[in-house]
Amino acid sequence: MELNKALLNVASLLFLLNFTATVDARFDPISLNTQVLSNVKLITTSCCDNCHCTTTIPPLCRCADIVKNKCNSACKLCVCKSTIPPQCRCMDHTNFCYEPCNVIPMKSQLEGH
Repeated sequence: MELNKALLNVASLLFLLNFTATVDARFDPISLNTQVLSNVKLITTSCCDNCHCTTTIPPLCRCADIVKNKCNSACKLCVCKSTIPPQCRCMDHTNFCYEPCNVIPMKSQLEGH
């Protein structure tokens, strides 16, 4: 009886090791890097082009940007429409507005002054 348990344990261990090796062999780090690098702006920074705040103290602010696929990384309550691709809006309230996403340089910055 003990021999059967030991053989079953060894067989289970070998099966799991074989399965793990198969899963690792299919991992392609290049495709992962491509996916991560394409979303660097979304992951590393939060931004908002259309922020609305109340006049209360402290203010209650909410970003009204509608973005494709997912909200920014700082968003705690993301609501997405079931369209293709999904259109998402962050429903969080903060006491500030994030930096604008589409910053247009001022004329003096373009001229180098």
